[in-house]
This record gives sequence, structure tokens and C-alpha cells, in this order.
Amino acid sequence: MITKRLSLGLLAGALAASLLCLPAAAATLELTGPAGVTVSLNGRPLGTFPLDGPLDLPPGSYTIQCRRQGHAPYEYTVRLMSISDWQRVTVRLVPFSRRVAWSSNLLLAGLGQHYLGHGFRGYVYNTVEVGGLLTALAAELQRSNLKSDYLKLAQLYSEAINAEEIVQLSESADTKYNDMKDMEDLRNTGLMVAGGAIAVSIIDALLTFPTVEAGGGAVPVDTGLLETPWHTDAPEQALHASLRLTF
Repeated sequence: MITKRLSLGLLAGALAASLLCLPAAAATLELTGPAGVTVSLNGRPLGTFPLDGPLDLPPGSYTIQCRRQGHAPYEYTVRLMSISDWQRVTVRLVPFSRRVAWSSNLLLAGLGQHYLGHGFRGYVYNTVEVGGLLTALAAELQRSNLKSDYLKLAQLYSEAINAEEIVQLSESADTKYNDMKDMEDLRNTGLMVAGGAIAVSIIDALLTFPTVEAGGGAVPVDTGLLETPWHTDAPEQALHASLRLTF
């Protein structure tokens, strides 16, 4: 009986060990894209294209994030439904447009910075222009009210007969006029601040516009399509042509 139990225990242990040695069931995700693009999966860096090969992943949702200088960030979510699922995602990055970068600031200062991914500077320019416009609007409303009061006082002054009343109305009218001019100056200052934010944000977008890098990427040594002018026993030799564009 003891021998039988021992044999069953050894058999169970061997079965469990064999199960542990089996590869985990996983779905397949293949990622392709331009050479040199930085790739992350759910925030975990994978390196740059081309990757070593397809990824074996458990079923679930995965967010692909790709970055490359001079291009808009790429983000895409793929869902692997089962262990037999196989999906291929080809990443295509869109290069930034210099025209969009500066001209969008004409609508609102800082939009070009947001477009280029400079969020903090974009919010600074947003705040400055909106603050300037709100200040100008409030000052203009106040100036309009002061102007209305000033015209009323001027009318009363022209109709006044009593000397003391004339002096009081004159002083009140002068005060309203000076306040009106102060609000007019504040309005103009607010408009200048808003316009300055637009101008500076345009210059900033032009000066900080990222360069666009382009190239042929890694070239295999033996393509099988061309006759190489060197000996085939020297795999470290290769012909490599590349192009770099800077805008």
C-alpha cells in the first residue's frame, strides 16, 4: 500500500512538473513601422523598429505608443481576444506641419505649442492671451459706463446756473473723464498683451519646430537581389545610403 501511494505521488509530481514546463498559452501581436521609431506597449518600452519579432501576449487590451522626432505621437489600442488571436499593426507616423504649427496660434496663442507637444508653454500662451482679452473686455465695459456718466454730467454742466453747482459738476465731469481715459488705456494694454502673446507664440513655434529625420534605416547585408562587389565571406561589409532632411 505504501509503495502504491508513493508511486501515485511520484506520478502526480511528474505530471505537475511537466505541466509547469509547458509554454504559457498566448496570443500573437506583430508590430511593424519605420526604422528608428521608439515603441512602447502599455507604457513599457520595447525599443525601436524593427523589433526582434512578434510578441507573445496573454489575451487582453494593449495600448501601442510610438514616438519619433518631428512627428506627431502615435497611439493605438488593440485587443487580443483569445490565445489563437493573431494581429498585425503597421505604425504610420504623420510629420508635423510648420504651417499648422505657427498659423494655429492666430486662432489662439499656444495652439501651435499644443500641436507640437509643448503643453506647458501652450497653456502659458493660452493664459496670457485670454487674460489680456478679458482685461480688455472688462475695461471697455467700464469705459462705456464712465463715458455715459460723463456725458450726463456734461449735459448737467451746460444747463447749470448756480456757480457752486457748476464747480461741482465740472470736478465730477473731470473725474469721470480721467477714469474713462484710464479704462481706455487699460483696454489698449490688454489688447497689446493678447496680441503680443500671439506674436511671441508664432515666433516660438517657428524657432522650436522639430527637425524631421528621414532615412533608409538598417539595410541587410545580403539582400539576395544585388551582386555585391566584395567577397561573400565578409558579412560585416555593406552598402548603406541614407537621407537626412531638416526643415
